[in-house]
Amino acid sequence: MPPVILDRYPHNPILRPVPSNAFEAQNVSNAGAVMHDGRIHILYRAEGYEKRVPLTKEWPVTSLGLAVSSDGFSIDERLTYPVIGPEPNGEFGEHGIQDPRIACVDGTFYVTTAGVSRWGDRVILYRSCDLRCFEKVRVIQPWHEMRTAGMFPALFGGRYCFLLRYQPNMWISYTDDFINWYDTKLLFEIRRQSWFGRKLGIGATPIRQDDAWLLFWHGKSDTLDGTYSLGVMWLDLEDPSRIIRVQEEPVLTVETDYEKTGYYPNVVYSCGTVEKDGIYLVYYGCADRVLSVATVPVADCSLC
Repeated sequence: MPPVILDRYPHNPILRPVPSNAFEAQNVSNAGAVMHDGRIHILYRAEGYEKRVPLTKEWPVTSLGLAVSSDGFSIDERLTYPVIGPEPNGEFGEHGIQDPRIACVDGTFYVTTAGVSRWGDRVILYRSCDLRCFEKVRVIQPWHEMRTAGMFPALFGGRYCFLLRYQPNMWISYTDDFINWYDTKLLFEIRRQSWFGRKLGIGATPIRQDDAWLLFWHGKSDTLDGTYSLGVMWLDLEDPSRIIRVQEEPVLTVETDYEKTGYYPNVVYSCGTVEKDGIYLVYYGCADRVLSVATVPVADCSLC
């Protein structure tokens, strides 16, 4: 089969910072996305100029904003306030919540996020029925310092399934209560001197196809510039711990000015993909500064 290649939307970026909104005045980037009530809901990482306190690094406080689109490209609605903000001082999300990935299971939206704090990063799970009001479920595996994780939009033998990153690789694990974890195993490893030579992990929430789970994932190169790129792989429908195929070359890598230059350079990073009208819309953050979208026909991503 020919390689999967993403095509950039010609009018990228689709979301930029809004100077008049303090919580998103500096950066808007990595976004989860899901179809809800006939429109695409985009839950994105937003940063203003407020610094983290207690100060550990020169990084801004992070929140999650919400934008809604009917066609997947133009924005119909954008809230002027964050839907998830930083947790209270002393919690694992005290410096903010970022990089959301949305999975809908039995009508409930589960949002896997990275909470940042003075003790490092932890995965924090939220849930919602409308993507506007959120309830914190819990910190996922708080004994692991970890920021990259996502959940499958399905149950496997009555259990939830997560893709996690125990640095620098991608792992899979199952839970029935988000407290106890089972059948944890290494799924995919870095390859030195490659576009995923330094670290890798889940990108967008896995997408169910007729013959496999389609997974857009990200890798960071071990070159000096540490470029982030996006790849694609296919996992078994019944046993997602079994990889069917991995495309060797990336589906998207840094090329444009807005991907090369921003708050953190040389980054394309996806947390969300939506299928609409026979096309996959892959939402991706660019250099931690703006949000863009790229497309590929669904038919081009089939294993058959």
